Amino acid sequence: MRSRTRLPAWCALAVATLASPILSMEASSRPGWAPLPLGCAPSRSRTPPEEATAWIERGSSPVAEPRATAAAPAAPAPAEPSAWELAGQLASFTPATGRARSQHFTGEMEAEVRINAAAAPYPALGPARSLPPGAALVELHYPAGSSDPATLLAMVKRAAGYDPDGGNWEYLVLTPQGTSTHRGALPLCKRCHADAPHDHLFGGPR
Repeated sequence: MRSRTRLPAWCALAVATLASPILSMEASSRPGWAPLPLGCAPSRSRTPPEEATAWIERGSSPVAEPRATAAAPAAPAPAEPSAWELAGQLASFTPATGRARSQHFTGEMEAEVRINAAAAPYPALGPARSLPPGAALVELHYPAGSSDPATLLAMVKRAAGYDPDGGNWEYLVLTPQGTSTHRGALPLCKRCHADAPHDHLFGGPR
């Protein structure tokens, strides 16, 4: 497997735009594993925050499918921000990767991935190994050199039947306090992770 998987250019743009409202509001690792390549090296996104929800919710990229006209039907509004049920457990999540420059957002932030006990096999996954329901992974994103995360991206494996064609993963965009601003089988997240080598996850180099 290649040590770093390159994803479509719209992937990083998608996450940057999705989490931009959060970023505007909020101004020890395992040896031998590289950080999650959960995105791609992007060009700087200039998509206004208010445009984020429309294309995230319908699952299309602003690069491949820009807004057509003002007469286009409005996309459904996202759910109101709410506390993530696992937010209180974040302190017990353990580091699964070292901290390094993230490929999400504008490519200028640093990130590390932390996991709960159910996700312990990560990132040592393989063709016949997947994570069980209840497994949770959180990627914390920091301004370079900062010790305080600016935003969090999470994945939680749900029970069989939640979203079979997406590996039954739920995706979340969270504030540092654990409030979810977007969650569910988010179409753009699913499209990126459909290219992952094992169980819709991107692991470290083999």
